[in-house]
Amino acid sequence: MLHNATDISMAPASGVLRALGLLTHPGWIGVQLFFALSGFLITGGLLDTQRSAHYFRDFYAKRALRILPLYYGVLFALLVVVPLIPALRASISSAGQASLWLFTVNWTHTAPYGFAHFWSLAIEEQFYLLWPLVVWRLTPRRLLSVCLWVALGALLLRCVLVGFGTDWWTLYTNTVCRMDALALGSAGACFLRIPELREPLLGQTKRILTIALTVFVVGIPLTHVYDRTRWAGETLGYSVLAVTCALFVTVVAMFAAKPPSRVASFVGCAPLRSLGKYSYAMYVFHGLLHKLVGEPWLVARYGDAVPASAALCYAPVLLLVSYLLGFCSYELFERHFLKLKSLFAPKHQARVFPAS
Repeated sequence: MLHNATDISMAPASGVLRALGLLTHPGWIGVQLFFALSGFLITGGLLDTQRSAHYFRDFYAKRALRILPLYYGVLFALLVVVPLIPALRASISSAGQASLWLFTVNWTHTAPYGFAHFWSLAIEEQFYLLWPLVVWRLTPRRLLSVCLWVALGALLLRCVLVGFGTDWWTLYTNTVCRMDALALGSAGACFLRIPELREPLLGQTKRILTIALTVFVVGIPLTHVYDRTRWAGETLGYSVLAVTCALFVTVVAMFAAKPPSRVASFVGCAPLRSLGKYSYAMYVFHGLLHKLVGEPWLVARYGDAVPASAALCYAPVLLLVSYLLGFCSYELFERHFLKLKSLFAPKHQARVFPAS
C-alpha cells in the first residue's frame, strides 16, 4: 500500500527523503509475498478437507462469502449508483467495467480509472476456481511435485514471453506468469503435511530463514533490485522472490505451530491480527481512494512533480484512512456474511499439521 501511494511522479529529493523513496519503490514485492501466503493457506485448507462430503461446495461458498459481498457492493455503488447522480456522474468513468464484474481485468487490461489494482484479485479468483480441482485427489507428496513443476513452468513461460517482446505489465498481471509464487506457497503447505520431510527440518527453521534471506540478497544485484521492467527481473526475479517468500511463509508457520515462541507471539499480537482482519477491505479501498481522491488532490496542490516530503506524509495517511474504512466495512457489513461460513464448515477435518 505504501508502494502504491508513492508510485507517482515525485520531485527529485536527497538525503533521508531520497532513501525513503527508494525503499518504497520495491514495495510491489508485497504482492509476491501475498501470493505465496495465499497459496500456502488455500492449499492447506483444501488438503485438510479433501475427505469432506462437500469439498467443493464448502470451499467455493466460503470464498464467495469472503470476497464477493464487499467487492460487488463497491462495484455496484461506484459504477452503477454514482453515474445516476448528476453531481457525481463525471467523477468516475464506467467504461470497460465488464472485466471487473467477470474478474478478467488482468487479461483484458481494460478497467475504469482507479480500478486497475483489482488485477491481483482477479488472479486470486482464477486460482480459487481451478486449484481445488488440482488438489482434490492428490496426496500431499504428489501435489508437491505438481507445485514444483508449475513453478518451473511459470519461469519458462516468462522467459519465452520476454523473448517475444511481451510488455512488463502483461507479465506482471498474467495469472500463469505469477503462478510460481502461488505454487511454491502451496508446496510449503504440502511439505508440512509430509512428516518424513517436515520432521527433520523442524529444528532447522533459523537456518532455513537464513537461506531465504541469502537468496533474496543475492537476487538484488542479479535482477537490478528486482526491477519488473528489465528482463532479469521479469524472468529470474519473480522466481527468486517466489522461493524466498514461500520459504519465509512456511518457516513462520512452523514457528507459529510451536507456541509459546516469540514468533508465535508476534504474529498473534493484536495489531497484526487487526490488520489481518481488515486487510481485504483495506486492499479494496486504498487503490480507489488513491487514484480517485488522493492523487488528484496531490496533483492539484503540487503540480505534476509532487515533493517527496508531501508524498511520504501522504502515504501513511492513506494507510490510516484505509484501515478506518476497513474497520467500518468489516464490522458493519462483511462480518454478517462471514457468519454464514459456519454453515459450510466440515464436521470432521483431519489435520496432520494443526497450525494450518
